[in-house]
Amino acid sequence: MALGIGLFLFYRYHLYQRLDDVQATAAVLTEVMARTIQESVIIGDYDTVKRMLETVVSQTPFDRAAFIDLSGATITVGVEGQTRGYVPGWLTALLAERLYDVNRVIAAGGQDYGVLRLSFDVAAAAEELWALTKAALELAFASLVVGLTVVRLLLMRWLTNLSGLKSLEERIRVGELDAQAQLTQDAPLEIRQAIEMVNRTAASLRNQFGQRIDALMDALVQHKNALDQTAIVSEIDAQGRISVVNDLYCDTVGIERERLVGRALPNGDALFVPSDEIWRGDIRTARGDGSPLWLSRTVVPIYDSARAIEKWICIDVDISAQKLAEEELRAAYRESQELARRHLKAILDAVGEGVVIADQSGIILDVNRATVEIFAADRAALVGARLSDLVISRAAEADQRPLLTAADSSGHGRSQEEIGRRGNGDEFPIELALGDLSVVGVPQVIGIIRDISDRKKFEEYLRNAKEMAEAGSRAKSEFLTTISHEIRTPMNGVLGMLTLLEYEELALEQRDKVSVARQSAEALLRILDDVLDFSKLEAGRIDIEPERCDPEAICESVIQVLRTKAQEKGLALTCRMLPSVPSSIVTDPARLRQILFNLVGNAIKFTTSGHVAVRARRAADLPDGRFLMGFEVEDTGIGITPEAGRTLFQRFTQADNSITRRFGGTGLGLAISKDLCELLGGTIRVESAPGQGSVFTFTIACRPGESVESAAPVLEETGPLPPLRVLVVDDNEVNRNVAAAMLTRDGHTVAFAVNGIEGIEEVMKHPFDLVLMDVQMPEMDGLTATRHIRELPPPQGALPVVAFTAHASTSTWETCAEAGMDALATKPVRPKLLFAAMAAALKKARDRS
Repeated sequence: MALGIGLFLFYRYHLYQRLDDVQATAAVLTEVMARTIQESVIIGDYDTVKRMLETVVSQTPFDRAAFIDLSGATITVGVEGQTRGYVPGWLTALLAERLYDVNRVIAAGGQDYGVLRLSFDVAAAAEELWALTKAALELAFASLVVGLTVVRLLLMRWLTNLSGLKSLEERIRVGELDAQAQLTQDAPLEIRQAIEMVNRTAASLRNQFGQRIDALMDALVQHKNALDQTAIVSEIDAQGRISVVNDLYCDTVGIERERLVGRALPNGDALFVPSDEIWRGDIRTARGDGSPLWLSRTVVPIYDSARAIEKWICIDVDISAQKLAEEELRAAYRESQELARRHLKAILDAVGEGVVIADQSGIILDVNRATVEIFAADRAALVGARLSDLVISRAAEADQRPLLTAADSSGHGRSQEEIGRRGNGDEFPIELALGDLSVVGVPQVIGIIRDISDRKKFEEYLRNAKEMAEAGSRAKSEFLTTISHEIRTPMNGVLGMLTLLEYEELALEQRDKVSVARQSAEALLRILDDVLDFSKLEAGRIDIEPERCDPEAICESVIQVLRTKAQEKGLALTCRMLPSVPSSIVTDPARLRQILFNLVGNAIKFTTSGHVAVRARRAADLPDGRFLMGFEVEDTGIGITPEAGRTLFQRFTQADNSITRRFGGTGLGLAISKDLCELLGGTIRVESAPGQGSVFTFTIACRPGESVESAAPVLEETGPLPPLRVLVVDDNEVNRNVAAAMLTRDGHTVAFAVNGIEGIEEVMKHPFDLVLMDVQMPEMDGLTATRHIRELPPPQGALPVVAFTAHASTSTWETCAEAGMDALATKPVRPKLLFAAMAAALKKARDRS
């Protein structure tokens, strides 16, 4: 029993001592492993990390090794041991307390990459220790049982040998081996066997424990050798002085071991300060020759069995090359920054516009050469001044805010016109664009300044020239309008009288002369219309008035008017609508009709035999919901040469001078048609060859006919009207006489008024069946007069009123309808159209009543 207790105490002491040594060695080994796998972890080479962990598990007391990165991913090598039999929990807890896991954070450059964790095989150690303990306990118990059994039988025999055994015991205590052998030889047989069994058990335990210690020591030696090859290691005693250094330490610092041992450990500019925590950091010290030495240092405290710090292990890694590379990079960066600054300075000085760099408060930091020239001031006077001293911001003056704040509200990088102030105080216009460099990490503002004094002068010149040109254009348009009105008025009389003459009983020769005179007058009127349209197109004053219309009806109306001319020349004049043409479209019917009149009229004029054909089709759809209507006007006329075709759509241009002499014309028709096509959203082109005729193709953009409803009344031919009392209100005597002649010839009674005021008075004084009202008159126009008539009580207030005007557009009709007029008749007066308008007005008046 005493032997068992002795073995237990001996084993317990040596076990605790070895566990402390193993734990301290594990801390050092962990630091070495952390340094070894650090580079692989940083670059993400986890295969190398795994191979290093397998090496640790196979060659060290650790049974498991793991690396855990920041995302939670784990590389684990080894398996946690499991006991194969019963092991007391207190024994496992005792070993787990002594052999705890060793953790080491892997970090570099202030950034953590993960944790290295090494674990002992606590279960296997506990199982082996428990087996030894059971063997000792069984031996003690067996000894006790044997002793109690034989004591009673051999007590007397043993008592007789007690004195001899005591003397041998004293000799054994002092270490006499022969006494121990004699004790075994002289002891009684029963005791001798027990002693031999105890001796064999003790020898077996000593042998096993020695083997484990030798293996552990061999592993420690291997780890120490590996550590000496890769790390600079020193051991610091409790007083903070170096007690042990490895060879790499001496080679790195260039000092002999004898001079290092006993010295205080340098820790940068200061000495090592003992601490009970692991310390890590980079320090700068010096080698033996005085050259700088950078070390990445880790200091680990080592505890004794009483958990008091016994010493420190210092592990260093030479990072001088890394620090030197970093310093070279910093120097290269500073040099590149300086070079970039010089290059930027040269570039800014080469820029023709002023460049100003200021801080966030508006203090100028630098300017280029152009800025110095623009503001006529020295660079030294500009640098350090406030930007608001050079630029008078209109936005800042409006609400008394600083220039930069006002610029922020306008948006950085957008040019704005400001007022600059030169060094002598003169103010001049500038264009300023401010950019915020803080978006690229530079807390500064850059301003681009352009002197726009010359541009402002040129703009003023252009503005004056534009106003003069517009005034000239207006004067020209007004002149042409006036001339057109003045010419149209007598032409209205000429055409009216010639039309009336055709109704008279004339000789054949006289009728031919009247017909020639009427056709000449109509040709002159068309030329006048072309000149007026050209003037409007040139001034941009033609308005497009879209309304719903039937494209086939428009084409047929053109054909109907021009059919007589075609028949006179023996030409076949046809119109064909393809099935794709809708029955209703929305466009300007007057302009479409004008284009067709020009093209079909030209085709008839330049064709001596054959035919003139008009075709229409629906073309491509447009993205905005509209579609293109395509028209073709084909003739078998004289054709056009390619050279003439290139200038055919220019103003005052025809194919050649001989055509002008032979066929006449102003050369405006095709130019006007081209402009009208473009206004209607389309194009026009021609395909022709001399002697082979021509094909004019044009398109216009339309909408479906359901989009707009036309408010203009449709004039239809009617039978003879009953005799009516008609009041003609017109300021022009010729127009009054022409209208009177047409009306009286048809059996109507006519009265006259020269302006709107007289017209109202006549309506109030005399009963009339209808009023023919001119729209434009002095003193009071026809629209105002009609409104006053509508305010009269019946029957005067309900009189039918026909507008009498030269402008037959949709907008003109809408204006007349708003004033209360019932129908519209155009000048020059055509009897059929005049009587149709009168019939429509009478019908509307009846419907209204």
